[in-house]
Amino acid sequence: MKFRPSAIANCGCLSVACLRAGAVRLSLALVLALLLVPGYVVVPVLFSQLDSHAQAGHLAGIIFHIANRGILVLLLALAVFWWRRQAGRWRWVLLLAVTCLVGSNEFLLSPFMEELKSAMGSIDALPMDDPKRAEFGMWHGVSAVLHLLAALSATLLVALGWTGHRKEHCKP
Repeated sequence: MKFRPSAIANCGCLSVACLRAGAVRLSLALVLALLLVPGYVVVPVLFSQLDSHAQAGHLAGIIFHIANRGILVLLLALAVFWWRRQAGRWRWVLLLAVTCLVGSNEFLLSPFMEELKSAMGSIDALPMDDPKRAEFGMWHGVSAVLHLLAALSATLLVALGWTGHRKEHCKP
């Protein structure tokens, strides 16, 4: 099948509403990907392949920092796309939930955990029963739960998708 630009231009698929719907779908998919891939693919590989847990944790922190900032920018873009649209209460609630969960991890827990890490030194040098290690593990668990809740909320957002039916927004 040959590509014919005139056929695409004449089909009406490049309307503002269709482009907005596509941007929302892409943003939702990217938010979910930025939650799942670093947290459940990249970071486990780092910890399994690197000899030092301190080094793996340092790299994981950098990856999460970059991913969280990207997620927050995408969530802002979604809010802009949904502004003045009837996105539905549940979409806004889930958007706010993901924003609060990711924002809490990025701006509250991560700095606090960095302070804990700098105060205790290399986690590899601490004995397993050290109270500092246990405290860090507890806060790491809180962070992991917030990350999981954000990923589940983002999954629901992706499942809900764009508002309305395609026929209403993308008339050929």
